[in-house]
Amino acid sequence: MKRESITQTIVLVAFFAAVTYVATSIQVPMPALIGKPFVHLGNAAALLSVLLLGYQRGALAGGMGLALFDLTHNYVLDAPYYFFEVFVVGGIAMLTFQALNYRLKPTTTKLVLIVLSAIATKLVTTTGHNFVMALIKGMTFQPAVIATLSALFPTLINCITTMLVVLVVYPILGQQLRTKLSPAKS
Repeated sequence: MKRESITQTIVLVAFFAAVTYVATSIQVPMPALIGKPFVHLGNAAALLSVLLLGYQRGALAGGMGLALFDLTHNYVLDAPYYFFEVFVVGGIAMLTFQALNYRLKPTTTKLVLIVLSAIATKLVTTTGHNFVMALIKGMTFQPAVIATLSALFPTLINCITTMLVVLVVYPILGQQLRTKLSPAKS
């Protein structure tokens, strides 16, 4: 890899990590029985990172942005989980991206399917995480289920927000980056 290509990769990963961090900081607190959930734009920024930079670079950028937010906002125990979750969600998004051959034949329908695969994965992983955390905090099964369901609403709102943001922003940024940069490897 050329020196300027390495520098470009480092700069893009750092930039998207910073965008994800700032997007997570734009938040609206939500009530729940477990944790302190909030609606934010960080998931949308992390997914955009994956779609724009490719799987490895994008997941690294999104994961770093979310983890840095958690580390600097007293969610230290959640940082490793959300760092890892970006790789899982981004991986499913990129598998769908490749299966639909989006790069060669982009359509809005395909993009919707890609984002739906990502948010469905996010919904499942976050709900599972919330349930396990409720059990770790000492709840028995039924209260843990109720607590998890109470945290479902903010997760759904985050998923809907991610869908809307990515559907609007990705076609614009994707086209801009394709014309200005060499294509990112998935």
